[in-house]
Amino acid sequence: MEDIRDCKGRLACKGDAATGFVETVYKGQKTRTFLSVGSEFIIEREGVVTKVMRVTVCDFHIDSYIVAA
Repeated sequence: MEDIRDCKGRLACKGDAATGFVETVYKGQKTRTFLSVGSEFIIEREGVVTKVMRVTVCDFHIDSYIVAA
């Protein structure tokens, strides 16, 4: 499992590109899912949106940005 960080350097989630498994834990709440190739998982936390897309069986593409107020 690799650490996936947002644009502020905070841990957004952990993921395994080989299996598509993605897990996020925040304030005691745990969310788990399996992504197929081409699928996307979006995490919104404290004004930051992080999109995790499984692009191949070996790699995720991460897009993270601050939401304008």
